[in-house]
Amino acid sequence: MAVLNNLPSCRNLITILSIDGGGIRGIIPGVILTSLESELQKLDGKEARVADYFDVIAGTSTGGLVTAMLTAPNEKNRPLFAAKDIKDFYLTHSPNIFPQSR
Repeated sequence: MAVLNNLPSCRNLITILSIDGGGIRGIIPGVILTSLESELQKLDGKEARVADYFDVIAGTSTGGLVTAMLTAPNEKNRPLFAAKDIKDFYLTHSPNIFPQSR
C-alpha cells in the first residue's frame, strides 16, 4: 500500500495516446479505437469521443491521419469524426492514399 500512497492524484496525470504508423494497417488501431470509444460511450453517453479522454494524441505516418480524424474539430468544437468512421474511411480511400506499386 505504501506505493499507492505515493502516486499522484489524477489531476496531475497527463494522458497520451500514441498511434503507430504502417500504411493501410492504420485500420487496426481504427478497429481498436472503435471498441474503446464504444465502451466509453456506455459509461458517458453517445457523444463521448476518444479525444475527450486524452490530453495529447499523436501518431506517426498513418497514425497521424488517424490522429487528425480523432481530433479535427467540427463547428461545435467537438471531434469531426467518431472512431467508428476510421475503418470505413480506410476501406474507401486507401487505394488512393496508399497506391500499390506495380
